[in-house]
Amino acid sequence: MIIQGTTGTGKSFLIDCIRQKLNISESNKTKTLLVLAPTGVATYNIQGTTIHAGLRIPIKEMHPLTGQALFTFQEHFRHVKHLLIDKMSFLGPKLLLKIGSRLRQAFSDRQHETFGGLSMILVGDLGQLLPVMDKPAYASHSTTLNLWRSFTIVVKLHTVFRQQGTSVKQQEFKSMLQNIRDAQPNKHDWQMLMIQTNANFTLLHQNEFNSSTHLFATNSSTMLHNKRTLKALNLPIALSIAHIAQQTNIEYDNNEQLPLELLLCENQQVMLLANLWIEVGLVNGSIGLVKNIIYKLNTKPPDLPKFVIVHFQNYKGPPWDTLHPNDIPITPITRGRHTQILLTTAWAITIHKSQGLTLDKATIDIGNTEKQGLTFTTISRVTSIDGIRIHPPFSFERYAKMQKSAFTTIRKKEEARLQKLLALTSTSLDCNLQL
Repeated sequence: MIIQGTTGTGKSFLIDCIRQKLNISESNKTKTLLVLAPTGVATYNIQGTTIHAGLRIPIKEMHPLTGQALFTFQEHFRHVKHLLIDKMSFLGPKLLLKIGSRLRQAFSDRQHETFGGLSMILVGDLGQLLPVMDKPAYASHSTTLNLWRSFTIVVKLHTVFRQQGTSVKQQEFKSMLQNIRDAQPNKHDWQMLMIQTNANFTLLHQNEFNSSTHLFATNSSTMLHNKRTLKALNLPIALSIAHIAQQTNIEYDNNEQLPLELLLCENQQVMLLANLWIEVGLVNGSIGLVKNIIYKLNTKPPDLPKFVIVHFQNYKGPPWDTLHPNDIPITPITRGRHTQILLTTAWAITIHKSQGLTLDKATIDIGNTEKQGLTFTTISRVTSIDGIRIHPPFSFERYAKMQKSAFTTIRKKEEARLQKLLALTSTSLDCNLQL
């Protein structure tokens, strides 16, 4: 089954309902539904697990599981009957093939069946961002396309809950989001956005947005803004250089997430770069504020800190400090040969990192190049147009590039195909209800 719904249509709430229904309906009380998502932020929103962790899929090359690892993996799936994956737009051909391969391993008696014979549910919106360094699953060929097209039941959510309100302005904002999602730019929508620029803001209004999260299309723009904001604090900055082990016989050398050099400062806004404890909100993408940097005796920068105390507003776990229950120590983590604090400066984040977040305010720079879903994902992070500042302003020609971005035409053809399946699904459901 595919469950479609644009941003803010209550997909996360529906996932929770599906979880409760499927698990409660089992007489032996075992959990039969596994809920996965591609990113840490997305997994926290649905109380799930990342695809890579849940299916033992490494970031780099994947090999079949063997021996004890295979036995443990199959035991984990012994009671699983249903697999739900959120943020389906992030599924590329490579990842979809790996998912299918792992599930056939999980159920050795059904290894010749698609997805190991599991009941599969994909949830999301094809109008959002594409997979990183890959193309969409529906734009692939042969084996992967057959996997994608094995989903023949389609359900669609229509009511938008995130951008609520009945005012004319809010209704126009919702209409704008739908136009952007469908890659149908018009001058009226663009003019509405251009009102949300510094040229039309008072100095006080500009200052309110200066502390908002800044969203950029590129890593370079994100890094530049973060460095400038860090310097503007006018406080001592500690350099943390990653420790690199000398041994070279490490089987799984995954260093991608670890920065070799990290700048740390009190009152610095940071983002966590690992899923430390998904259930309590310590996920890849969690935003926090540095409160203190603690070093071992007789060490100092650029040595690694013993830990960094970070205030996470959304932390829901047991307190480390009872007087400050949201202050959590983040210690160095080893990946492959590298050991480093898994934090990065985060007054600004890339638009890709923002997918799954809901923001009250955001300062937005969509850059010069459009990619499938980029403008839509950016604008839809906020609940109303009053929460947006466009900086710098962009021309209508830049805005209109969404029509010609890669895969937009292919996506619309795929959505037309899914719409036909949706009509068949609706007819089937009506017949079943009448019976």
